[in-house]
Amino acid sequence: MADWPARGCLIRRSLLAGWLLVAPAGAHAAPNLQLTGLEEVDLITNVGLSVPRVTFSCNASTAQIRRYVDAAARAAEEALQAHGYFNARIEGRIDVRDDCRDPALHVEKGPVTTVRSVEIDLADSIESIESVRSFVEENRPEVGAPLDQAAYDALRDGLLTRVQRLGYLDARFSRHEIRVDPAEQAADIALALDAGSRYRFGELDIEQTVLNPELARKMAGVERGAPYTSRNLLSINQNLSGTEYFDSVSVRPDLDRREDLDVPVDVVARRSPRTSWELRGGYATDVGPRVGASVKRRYVNKRGHRWAARTQLSAIEQRLDTSYSIPRSADPLRERYDIYARITRHDNNSIVTTEAASGVQWVRETDRWTRSLFTEYLLDRTRYGDNPAESNGFAIVGGRLGYDGLDDPLFPTRGVVFDVSLQGAAEPVLSAANFVRARGLAGGYYPLGRWIFAGRAEAGMISTDDFDSIPRTLRFFTGGDRSVRGYDYESLSPRDEEGTRTGGKYLLAGSLEAMYPVVGDDWYLAGFVDTGNAYTDPEADLKTGAGVGVRWRSPVGMVRLDVAQPLDGSGGLPRLHLGLGAAF
Repeated sequence: MADWPARGCLIRRSLLAGWLLVAPAGAHAAPNLQLTGLEEVDLITNVGLSVPRVTFSCNASTAQIRRYVDAAARAAEEALQAHGYFNARIEGRIDVRDDCRDPALHVEKGPVTTVRSVEIDLADSIESIESVRSFVEENRPEVGAPLDQAAYDALRDGLLTRVQRLGYLDARFSRHEIRVDPAEQAADIALALDAGSRYRFGELDIEQTVLNPELARKMAGVERGAPYTSRNLLSINQNLSGTEYFDSVSVRPDLDRREDLDVPVDVVARRSPRTSWELRGGYATDVGPRVGASVKRRYVNKRGHRWAARTQLSAIEQRLDTSYSIPRSADPLRERYDIYARITRHDNNSIVTTEAASGVQWVRETDRWTRSLFTEYLLDRTRYGDNPAESNGFAIVGGRLGYDGLDDPLFPTRGVVFDVSLQGAAEPVLSAANFVRARGLAGGYYPLGRWIFAGRAEAGMISTDDFDSIPRTLRFFTGGDRSVRGYDYESLSPRDEEGTRTGGKYLLAGSLEAMYPVVGDDWYLAGFVDTGNAYTDPEADLKTGAGVGVRWRSPVGMVRLDVAQPLDGSGGLPRLHLGLGAAF
């Protein structure tokens, strides 16, 4: 039985490259290696890519050609062994054609060597790790299968790389070999990995001028003593980059200074510009042309405080709001407190509302989840039709839970999203009425072949004994680009005696849509059905609209152009809907 140490052999499926090295006689006025006896394309290609190039001329000496034939035979033997052929017979010769002589190899590959046994010995500390265990299971050579050195190399190198990325920096193979028995055409594979001890993160030295040093270390999100892994290294970069405090972040582990299983890490973070400005404009059939502006102070002080102000103007709504954010010292990367204020004027469907609110909220963001609790005081002044305007105040408390699992925020094709909120006020606590308001939304995208299917469901409810005092902004309306297409914006709502839409106590809406690409992956045709209504009587009818549309994957997100027909029997004309962004 002979030992066969692992030897690299380039294997490419390039028929062109193989032909350049193994060309038929007479193809060129220069010597070419003639290869016969093999029929399998992968073997011909690998041998052709492994043998040396012919660098001599037709006038070369016989001794030089013989030396080349011997070298080519050795290279061909190694190439065949990489595919499990250890009993190949290779005959070298010199073929004469016209006024030139070609080196030639005739190959009889013989029987293929198969895997007789596989022994992989891992320490319990790493064998219990799911990523390591699954990698070994997926790449373990099968007993009885042809021996494939490339697959063995991928298993050996991939296993060591994964273990080292998990913090076992001193991991080494105490045994790695393929023992081949040519007489039996059998191979025994043995791997034994000595993982050693797992390293930890040592001192995290962050070179930056924006935040207090301790706050910057907390923002990194990886504490000293945490397992040293490549994923945690990447998290440090992503966490600091995602805060907007820094324009660029460089993370470098100092492996040369590691000791006592601690790896010091050096971080260099360059500050972002302190202030940013933004102007924007757009159009949607719901609200018509709209413009907006914002200013953001990315860092106010070394404690990481921020300030921002925004305004948005359209024919229907004018809004101005501002917020001051304070990172929570215990977990500044994921939690913050916001102090905010806003003033809004809304004029639509003969309802004119002016509201002002200020409050505070706690927000926690982890991965794709968002949780928040808030309390605010809301002043609302609303006029319905020709009725006198009424003013009411409410001390509101509430909370929200959201999840965003979409694969692409600009043009989603897979994933789910949901958002639920609950808020309320009590009349004895500076409020015009008692109420509890709940609202929930769930939706998702699912690809099937080239089709993309989307669905959305939304429901809401207000519980109160004095609905007339509830602010317009808390009542439910539907209809428009992002709810029930085929109907005007906020046109689905109960009406008062004068016919003015007053908003509902309940909301129920849903949508189904299918998209199919027609020009590359940027243009889609869509068909959809929407249904829903806002109502006071729980037995109110749902309104349905259906239509077709076009979707464009623009650089700034999904552009939607829809034509929808209301299906309520009213004979209404189809409506055009234009919007930017996903439907939820």
